[in-house]
Amino acid sequence: MKSFFQNMLACSAVIALVIVCASCDPQVEPPQQTISYEEANALEEDFIETRYNVINAALGYQDTREFWFSLDTLKKYIEYVEYEARNQGLENLGMRIYFGAYPQNSNYPDAGYSTVFLVPTTQQAPSDLRKGFLPVQPSNNNIGGIPPLNYSQGGQPPTNY
Repeated sequence: MKSFFQNMLACSAVIALVIVCASCDPQVEPPQQTISYEEANALEEDFIETRYNVINAALGYQDTREFWFSLDTLKKYIEYVEYEARNQGLENLGMRIYFGAYPQNSNYPDAGYSTVFLVPTTQQAPSDLRKGFLPVQPSNNNIGGIPPLNYSQGGQPPTNY
């Protein structure tokens, strides 16, 4: 009987250990491209001083300068891009972010304001002809056939970093 309880205790301990280890999130390291809060603030301040005020003066109103997408939307879009690119046999994927502006007299949600949209890219090696003359880096080309992501929520008025 004593041996039965010892075996049950040992099994319970192993099961508990497996559950605890399985539920632990592994440490995730940030990408190399992350910057400090201070650097982000300095970049935003420089944008405001050198570009944003000029844009606002030209428009005659305060445009938006920051855009928000939910993480869920971004994850779903990335999953969609990976799926579609895989079906096209594409690898080395990336994302290009374009600035845009909704036409003033339109049915867009923020007519007259700035927007950003994301376009998936794939890295393509230079042709043999181009490689023959100069050392050429691979190019990141927009992927046709996969629609860009738009309709973020633009801050009106913008939120300072």
